[in-house]
Amino acid sequence: MLTVKHAQLNFHANGTPFSTQYSDQYFSHAGAIAECRHVFIQGNRLTQRWQQAHISIGELGFGCGINFLTTCSDWLQQARPNQRLHYISFEKHPVHPDQLKTLYARLALDHSLTEQLLKQYPLALQGFHRLHLANRKITLTLVFGDALSQLKQCDMCVDAWYLDGFSPSKNPDLWSQDIAQQIYRLTQPGGTFATYSVAAAVKQHFASAGFTLHKQAGYAAKKHMLTGQSNKTQAATQFHYQDKSWFKQASSQVEAKKAIIIGAGLAGFCIAHALAQRDWQCIIVDQQPAPAMAGSGNLNAILMPRLSVDHDVQSQLTLQGFLYSQQLFSELDAQNTFWHPCGAIQIARDATQAERMRQIVSREDIPDQLIQVIDQHQASALSQCQIESAGWYIPLAGWIVPKQLCLALQVCYPQQIEFIAGQHVRALHAQPEGWQVATQHATIATGSHVILANANGVSEFAQAEWCQLHAKRGQLTYLPTALSPIHPQKIICSDVYLTPEVEQHYVVGASFISADQSIDIRTQEHIDNLTRLQKIIADVDPSLDQLGGRAAIRAVGPDRLPILGPVADQQKFQQTFLAAAQGNTRVQYPLPTYHQGLYVASGFGSRGLAWIPLCAEALACMLNNEPSPLSGTVQQALHPSRLLMEQLLSQANA
Repeated sequence: MLTVKHAQLNFHANGTPFSTQYSDQYFSHAGAIAECRHVFIQGNRLTQRWQQAHISIGELGFGCGINFLTTCSDWLQQARPNQRLHYISFEKHPVHPDQLKTLYARLALDHSLTEQLLKQYPLALQGFHRLHLANRKITLTLVFGDALSQLKQCDMCVDAWYLDGFSPSKNPDLWSQDIAQQIYRLTQPGGTFATYSVAAAVKQHFASAGFTLHKQAGYAAKKHMLTGQSNKTQAATQFHYQDKSWFKQASSQVEAKKAIIIGAGLAGFCIAHALAQRDWQCIIVDQQPAPAMAGSGNLNAILMPRLSVDHDVQSQLTLQGFLYSQQLFSELDAQNTFWHPCGAIQIARDATQAERMRQIVSREDIPDQLIQVIDQHQASALSQCQIESAGWYIPLAGWIVPKQLCLALQVCYPQQIEFIAGQHVRALHAQPEGWQVATQHATIATGSHVILANANGVSEFAQAEWCQLHAKRGQLTYLPTALSPIHPQKIICSDVYLTPEVEQHYVVGASFISADQSIDIRTQEHIDNLTRLQKIIADVDPSLDQLGGRAAIRAVGPDRLPILGPVADQQKFQQTFLAAAQGNTRVQYPLPTYHQGLYVASGFGSRGLAWIPLCAEALACMLNNEPSPLSGTVQQALHPSRLLMEQLLSQANA
């Protein structure tokens, strides 16, 4: 399912919220804030642990968010400037934001934090949602859906857990042995949990999972509560076949936070921005004289989701990335000077896609903020063009000027993001202290990490030669507004897209041609773009002349998904995982041998605006041992080593 159902929440006469569905209250009548501090903050001894540089807290049952807000408020009072708090919370039935707003008005919570939470509160969509608060010192990952299924999608190390689901007698699924085992798997060696429940089954399940248990004094009228500590002494180094260790990454021990990023497009600057938030020094190197001159050099780029009937990995990543990018752009550009949230109208390209669009809407209770089904007349009125078909209206969609975004990202951290222009990097040299980045004539930069964000150029380096991407030519048509018979006010998209005016032109695009790396402008591709547009807007004239345009080469992954993560040593990978490719499940497998500190972020194709900011956040989390904003399924689907495993599988099946 794409969506989740909101909680069935009501209020007692004293204002305490309760769940109609589970016949249980969300927190004690004696006070939510005091209960959180006693059961969870004191229960996990967090006041003694606040001084950790970074602390990760997991929670089962986000509920009304009182535990989160209280924890953030207390943590901020003691946090130093370079500290970060990660809070990961799981919720099957999120409370509607209107009800949260009502509740927060009645409680003595930090007003600034509640406003930030409500402003970013996610739509009721299944999966992972990444939010940032308190000038990005606090990261909240809200995970909507069934807790057990979603916990299995995680690969993280949590310092402390808040187990705050409804009572075991009301909601036994949240207190099962399977849940306890997942909590143990995701807990740091020596990590802790706390819960109000002392039910016998809860104690049995968590003791069996591997926790040492302690009964503590409860809160208010409740006599006892339960705490536990993980018995793990070290992280696992050997893994069963089903764990797919070839997609795992060893913990990164980062001391000198200095990254050299090859490529000055959207990917390079988004990665630098995400790392600079975490106190990294970043050097972006590119052979072009200015940012965003290659694949990111178009007049504008559109942001909209792509959904599938089965909500596959591409659909999941695009929807999550769309929402994350929209949030980031709104934050960076509050005055909408370079982010234009104009909305988009999607028209089916053919009968097959029309049926898929119908199925998606009929199967899901999709929020109106995400998609509205509109008829031909509504589409025409919204766009101010004569649209030939019905379709979807996507209110949150918009467009941005890539170069302006790159510059805005750099301006956020001018002391930490340096751009070196006009240098073609030819080689990477591993040294004991890190990496040397060299042109044909000299070493131009050194750093602890190198990130290859240079599109199809990734495979030019010996360490990543195996990381082959597909080059796809794309030509845009720039239609002068003064000559145009149509004047769109929304993005209009089918198998071609049309954007509102930018620099006195409407942008139509784009062609998608394989095995062609020419960037010459071709009249026939202009005609093809306009002919496709004419299928949905009859007033378009494909024979127009005086057209401008631009051609660029996209980098596309073999499976049309990005490539994101650490770069493995190809020879050692083949030696280590040949047996796995042959299907040997009887042995355990180690972690791969990686080129220490070398990562790749490429293959974003024609969906860069939806994918890149979220992938940059995910990469920054990898480099800093932080919980990922991506599910395990998505992370594995993007991992560079999937290409190496595909090579081994081909050899094994030959």
